[in-house]
Amino acid sequence: MGDGLFGNPITNSTLKGLPDYAFENNIESKDRAHVALNMKNAEEKSMRAVQYLQDMKEQCDDDLGGTLCLLYNATGNPIRYVTHYDWGNGHPGPTPYPMEIANGQWAAFLHVPLSRDKPYATGAIVYSGKDPRGVDCDWMVSWDNPTDKINNTPKIYSEVREKDHFLNPDYWPVIYNKMQVSGICHDSVKDVDNQYGCSLSISIGSNRFPILVAVFTLQDV
Repeated sequence: MGDGLFGNPITNSTLKGLPDYAFENNIESKDRAHVALNMKNAEEKSMRAVQYLQDMKEQCDDDLGGTLCLLYNATGNPIRYVTHYDWGNGHPGPTPYPMEIANGQWAAFLHVPLSRDKPYATGAIVYSGKDPRGVDCDWMVSWDNPTDKINNTPKIYSEVREKDHFLNPDYWPVIYNKMQVSGICHDSVKDVDNQYGCSLSISIGSNRFPILVAVFTLQDV
């Protein structure tokens, strides 16, 4: 298991070991997603992911702060890194962006301000996955985490759209504006253009190093 990944992949073989699926011959992505969602905190994997980030943040500038990002994949299939966007004022900390997150795994990374001259970190990351029909689609998580928490509050936003949607640079200003009015909790299902059957819920705290939690899953699992 690579750095920043926590938990064993939940596959058809995993489900076959469970009483409810032992004799099921037609296991689908929704089944794998359902089990992954139920096992989100199993084996202390979420606790280990948080501890990993707490350890990594010791390498960061405490005065500037940063965002402790936790992504959980419960889509029933692996999700793979596509791209990221930083709006010119943030970058990954001592942890790289995970390239692939298996179903049932937590991924953890830090995002920090560039410098004291730019004391805020606004970023986004995109992963490719599949909707319940098996159609390829892209899942986007974005965050705006200012160092000054007295006059500003963190904000987040998420979308799930068709494959390669977020490779068009024209969308990033639109996403930024949506994020500014989104608040500290959001679910992609609120988006009228949300990809069929997908749900990407996201929340963020408000301290110096707030924890961002994003759960990639399918609706009605």
